[in-house]
Amino acid sequence: MTNNTEKTDANKKYLEPTLHFTRKRIPVGNEEKSVKLMVSELVKKNQPLLSFPQFAKFEARGYEKSPVRSGKNTRFSDDGETLLADIIGYPRIDTMSQGNDEEPVLLVSVTPLVKISGDAMAATLQLHPPISTDFAIRKEPLPELLNEAGILFGIDQTALQTAQDIIAQGYSDFHDIPIAFGQPSQQGVDAYLQFAFEIGPIAGQIMEDGTIDFRERRIMIAVVKDELIATKIPEIPGTPGTNVLGQEIEPEGGAELEIKIHQDVIFIEKSGEIKATKDGILTVVNGCEIKVCSKQEIRTDIDYATGNIESKSCVIIYGAVQPGFKVITGGDLEIKKEVMSATLFSEANIVIKGGITGKKTDIKALGDVDFFFIEQGQINSGGNVIMRKQSYYSDISARGSILCQAGTTIIGGNIIAGNSLTAFNVGSPNGKPSFLAAGVDIDRLNLQRELSQLLATQQDDIIQWLQRYGGSRKSKKIRKMEAEVSETKMKLLKLNLIPGSGLYSRVGELREPTDQTEQNDDESETNAIRIDKIFIDLKGTIFSGTEVRIGNCKLLIKKNITKRRLKLDQSLKRIIALPLK
Repeated sequence: MTNNTEKTDANKKYLEPTLHFTRKRIPVGNEEKSVKLMVSELVKKNQPLLSFPQFAKFEARGYEKSPVRSGKNTRFSDDGETLLADIIGYPRIDTMSQGNDEEPVLLVSVTPLVKISGDAMAATLQLHPPISTDFAIRKEPLPELLNEAGILFGIDQTALQTAQDIIAQGYSDFHDIPIAFGQPSQQGVDAYLQFAFEIGPIAGQIMEDGTIDFRERRIMIAVVKDELIATKIPEIPGTPGTNVLGQEIEPEGGAELEIKIHQDVIFIEKSGEIKATKDGILTVVNGCEIKVCSKQEIRTDIDYATGNIESKSCVIIYGAVQPGFKVITGGDLEIKKEVMSATLFSEANIVIKGGITGKKTDIKALGDVDFFFIEQGQINSGGNVIMRKQSYYSDISARGSILCQAGTTIIGGNIIAGNSLTAFNVGSPNGKPSFLAAGVDIDRLNLQRELSQLLATQQDDIIQWLQRYGGSRKSKKIRKMEAEVSETKMKLLKLNLIPGSGLYSRVGELREPTDQTEQNDDESETNAIRIDKIFIDLKGTIFSGTEVRIGNCKLLIKKNITKRRLKLDQSLKRIIALPLK
């Protein structure tokens, strides 16, 4: 223990703290090559580390406390007079210069006796050379110390015996001993539909070897009355695991599948069978929505001769869709040629073999959208989007994944996926940068942009009011306007872009419920997608200036990069780039 000492400089007098633990330099290493390192005694949780006893007496003589900062695994007592250890471990003191001739700050931290991995699935015992003190590790049963450190599961008995032998024999070096390991959970199997015949390939399907199937999507599949379409295979629950802290780890997988059936389809719950109730064309939306429709074929362009098309059937158009016309279908929609400044909507899937052009082009589907190229148009998909050649200054969003075939190019525009995104070449040396997003809810992203515009307008209104009418910021009108600005800022801060999460769940709850929070009461973090599993794969070159976003994190690409996977780091607070295999 070190007693109070006095220290003065030209202008101030400082009182040094009293240390409540022992530390000293001891030789570490073998006899031929050893160095002296500062080593501290092992302290227990809640043990005082330093304090300023009798400070009141010194304060009366003009003294100030030497600056002390609480570092990792330490905290100040409620009265702020004593620094305490938060865990069992080895205290450490670092001196930090403040510059400008200010008194250096003492940063006090505790190195844990047991280091626990970020996922709490492994623990390492960290033995520092002991020094002669009242509390030494050899005087305490090691299992009790591990328990005090929070290790309640998975202790390796062989490693424990090795550690006990090292302690009993005496040691003069540092030892890191893996001491405990968690039991991983066993992944379950989600419920799924096993189709009675080949319905695909479904374009963009990820194969077992990790590659993506970009073969042409097969749609317009004929079925007959009473034909078995698919059988629901029930989920298989996973097995929970346990981490070294004794906490249960919920298994992934094993999710139920909600089947949606529409006209001319029946689901037999007892057998899990899905059958057609009449002859027609099968439509499958997002893997769980089944309908049987009639089939309508149009062998010309959609123009003044045909007028707009509105049908409950599956529709094949062998021509192009001319500017200004609309096509609305209840089943799958396939267009063999171009779509030019037109509007398309399908309650199922859309496949466009030709190009899509025109700023007024608006394409929406509740299922997947599969297209060749798009120029200055908009696509909004409730499922996946498959791009086969190019997107040029277009806005594309999908509730599922966005998958680009090898050799595709994205120039400008906004490409936003609710799940992961796979792209090839993005940007150009002289073109306007693109915006890529994965793990982002498009509606929430639009709300964020609206709130940002609202905030800018509210701030401008305050400035204009003060310039026009003068007065004080303390006036009732200005206080009300500033309160509105604060509320908008708070919404922006708390808005969560991750699909399935609570709308305003990033930093707790809003002070008062809003219409939007009331509408999202059923959403919680348990419904959110696994943002740690979301990625943006760049299989070609992405040019500098491109902005990317994953969930609530964003990154500006400052130099051209090639073949990288972008994902969140372990903290889920930063986007990192990894080499793409």
